[in-house]
Amino acid sequence: MKKFVLLFALVVSVAMGIEVTGVVGLNTQSWNDGNDNIGSGVGLHAGLLGSIGITPSCLPVYVGLESGFLYQNANYTWEDAGFDNVNLSISLHNVVIPILLKGNFKPTKKLSLGAALGPSIIIHSSGSWEYDVAVIQFEDEFNKDNLAADLGFQIKGDVGIKLAPMLWLKPSVTLQLNGNPDNPFNTDERVGAETALFFSLELALKI
Repeated sequence: MKKFVLLFALVVSVAMGIEVTGVVGLNTQSWNDGNDNIGSGVGLHAGLLGSIGITPSCLPVYVGLESGFLYQNANYTWEDAGFDNVNLSISLHNVVIPILLKGNFKPTKKLSLGAALGPSIIIHSSGSWEYDVAVIQFEDEFNKDNLAADLGFQIKGDVGIKLAPMLWLKPSVTLQLNGNPDNPFNTDERVGAETALFFSLELALKI
């Protein structure tokens, strides 16, 4: 048994790594309603991510899993929605939970290049809508019973810059695809396709 343990340690020769990351940034998103009418807008996001993985001692590569949560404000405006001078605006407050397979390559001790991909759970916690017809404006909050969760897919890339022995600054870009978004006006309906880009600054503590 002891020989097996020693052999396993020599063959695997890995070091466990834990990373805790604070995230803030800007997001842009667009929503095609399925009839080539595209609503778009910008918003903000912030959150906390954590990852755990291994670094083979013979390679400068970290491989692990990343998850956590992001609070996202997503805004969309459809100009001339159906008719001239008729605009529809939607604002959604989401909790996004990514579950990503992550890899980091360190070409130098103070620089890393990262990539990740995997599913994301998009939970719509609240939202509101505004409908402008010429000079008349209608607005209201969405009924929370009509807000259903979505399943998206994320592709992420980042560049890490070492600031201190365990502290890294990471600018990142994440593409999120949601091919079957919930219609916030109707819990039983899904409409079109949504694409979002997250431009983030991440401050990572590596243990």
